[in-house]
Amino acid sequence: MDLNEHISKSSTVLEKSETGYTRSYVFKKSFPGFDGHFPGNPILPGVIQTLLGQLSAAEALEHEYPAEKITLQSVTRCKFLRPVKPMETLELSFSLKTKGLNHIAICSLTVDGETAATYQLIFAPEGM
Repeated sequence: MDLNEHISKSSTVLEKSETGYTRSYVFKKSFPGFDGHFPGNPILPGVIQTLLGQLSAAEALEHEYPAEKITLQSVTRCKFLRPVKPMETLELSFSLKTKGLNHIAICSLTVDGETAATYQLIFAPEGM
């Protein structure tokens, strides 16, 4: 099973509201993202935390703009504020805005109401 399948099996359905999108995740200690990060004290790597936003925002964009072919262009304004441990419920929320040809996902990850990470994802048309 690849990493994306593990992530999918650890998540809820993406929900849309008036203010944006939300999805929850719970990763077991056996989740491969914890391997070696860190031995004896597993925490979810920042790259996985940004991947959660990327996968979910891409899903939302595909639904909202089905004719557009987009790709992740950059990750900006990353702040990792709290470690995420196995079996903690991680809440992803994000809003989408459009700027020119780009779409920006403004993401926040929380655990028990405490901010774990914030970042922005910039998606652009393929080939740009």
